[in-house]
Amino acid sequence: MWHLTVAGQRAVAEGGDVVVRPHAATGERAVAAGLAPHGMAVTEVITLWGGPILDWEVEVDHTIDKVRRVVSDAVLYRPGRGAEAEFLEVDRYTLSLPRLALKLRAYETYSQATFHEGERGTIGRTKWLWRERYPHSALFPVVRLVLAGTDDCDALDQRARALQQRIRGIRPRVDVAALPRLQRQPSTEWTWRPIGQSDEQAQTQVA
Repeated sequence: MWHLTVAGQRAVAEGGDVVVRPHAATGERAVAAGLAPHGMAVTEVITLWGGPILDWEVEVDHTIDKVRRVVSDAVLYRPGRGAEAEFLEVDRYTLSLPRLALKLRAYETYSQATFHEGERGTIGRTKWLWRERYPHSALFPVVRLVLAGTDDCDALDQRARALQQRIRGIRPRVDVAALPRLQRQPSTEWTWRPIGQSDEQAQTQVA
């Protein structure tokens, strides 16, 4: 779903119209690694999403510095709320709560990372790193977390509450929803439970 086959990569390279990503994974390797169910779940959420989606990318690398990064399952470009994009994470009950909390905390680190625009980073103004990637955003993109891996919504709700305790005080806006519940609702009526800051609180962080 997300990766070309070996033959597809060869065709792209021979065409010369698209820059070939070095060390790009192949579809065969992704399937062999067991990534197909995750890719299908992320794609399902995107295709069911209510409201306009202008564009979307998967497995988007947000490098913070030489050792830290956060890779989004997907970035959705959607108009509204003062941000040009939204981050999508889908957990199929494959990550432990500590690891899931660490990934959300990585978004917090990314939201607070700065750099100096001057030569060698020693002079000039201090700027937010994420705004270089999303220059048309007034707010840091919301993180939408979809919990899946079981049809038991009560279990997923308990997982969301436990996760909220682990990320209490997190700076970005984080919203969570259970995939089985979203699948039963019209996409225009999806509801999300906030477990991070509100937009109003987030605004004070980037003002």
